[in-house]
Amino acid sequence: MSYVSAYFSPARGADDVVIGFIDGCTTVLDIAIYSLTHDRIAEAIVRAAARGVVVRVLMDKTQAGGRYSDDEKLVVGGVDVRLDHTTGSMHNKFLIGDGRTGGRAVLTGSYNLTVNATERNAENFVVVRLQYVAAAYQAEFERLWEQNKPE
Repeated sequence: MSYVSAYFSPARGADDVVIGFIDGCTTVLDIAIYSLTHDRIAEAIVRAAARGVVVRVLMDKTQAGGRYSDDEKLVVGGVDVRLDHTTGSMHNKFLIGDGRTGGRAVLTGSYNLTVNATERNAENFVVVRLQYVAAAYQAEFERLWEQNKPE
């Protein structure tokens, strides 16, 4: 197993890799994302929650208000969603999950969870399977999650 894998778009199957990452989670999945409009990815997130994975998603408030945003689909599917209300723009793009191999991994890069990122834009992301990297991302997610708790 490699510790870091790189992926690129457009039209190179990036969305399938992201969906595979989500489908491989067995207990936890935390997502900080600027834009989520890719229905197949949203469905994978809902599937994870349905199979008992604890899923938390933090999204940019402005992007979540967009016509094609999948935040409502996630909420209806039982996913705990918070909208960032404390920064100018929640521009993070990372997923932290536990994989079938037992360790935590991080998926991060320029890639938003959108069809445009998959089919049109020149985007990238890496999957990092190093526990100290996952721990750093987890600490940042926890800070942002707490900072954006409902009022």
